[in-house]
Amino acid sequence: MEPIFSMTGSANCIISIDLADLNIDITSVNGRFLELNFKMPDSLRHLESKLREAFQKKLKRGKVDCYITLSQNLKSTLKVNKSALEQLSIAIKTIEKGIGGISTNALEILNYPGIQVQDENVQSKIDDFVLNSLETAISKLVTARAHEGEKLKLAIQSRLESIEKELLPVEKSLSELVFKEREKIKAKIAELSIEIDPNRIEQEVTLVAQKADVREEYDRLKAHIKEVRSILQTGGICGKRLDFMMQEFNREANTLASKASSLDITKVAVELKVLIEQMREQVQNIE
Repeated sequence: MEPIFSMTGSANCIISIDLADLNIDITSVNGRFLELNFKMPDSLRHLESKLREAFQKKLKRGKVDCYITLSQNLKSTLKVNKSALEQLSIAIKTIEKGIGGISTNALEILNYPGIQVQDENVQSKIDDFVLNSLETAISKLVTARAHEGEKLKLAIQSRLESIEKELLPVEKSLSELVFKEREKIKAKIAELSIEIDPNRIEQEVTLVAQKADVREEYDRLKAHIKEVRSILQTGGICGKRLDFMMQEFNREANTLASKASSLDITKVAVELKVLIEQMREQVQNIE
């Protein structure tokens, strides 16, 4: 049995290393397909395809927003080319002697071509750091979605039990249906004080009983309950299958309401539609 996953969940991952501080926030809600939206520094845009692949390995459906902030530690990533700095210093002094009144700014010097030395491995290390951290964040999201999925499963199971209770009076009335319809027709004939061929009465009773017979709808509703329980028991990615079952539930409830020959069955049909709609709302959040 696999867990059932909700498409609603969130996760946060804050990790620091010598090179940088990283914060990853992920939120997800229900969606027909897997929709991924990223907000991150331009320095990480080259990783987007790999970030998408990481999500696609763990998630199948849902609208996901991923926010990444990265703050590099300049002490660890910034190095100065001392040789180039000495040469620039000599050049500045030469100009000062020749012209005078020259002001220098440390930041301008730092941005002068060749002064900063970028460690070729820094970007690669940061990329690995981000990707590994994202894996951790996604795992947290999957755990959160599984926790919410369990709540949805229990809620649906509760509605199934309620549907079974609502169907009890329908089950009891099935065997009495023809008898009740016959008595209704006889009572109407008696009120009219006319004589009708008994065979004609039986034909009318049979016709009315067939129109009002809800045994097939009852049997299908019971079968649907069994099937939904089986799907929930199996677990995994089952949201679309459950959504289809909700459509089948609703179809039978509508037919039951249209064929109802008594106020009691009409009330049952109304209650069933309420419970089915409640289940459908829960199912909309299942992956």
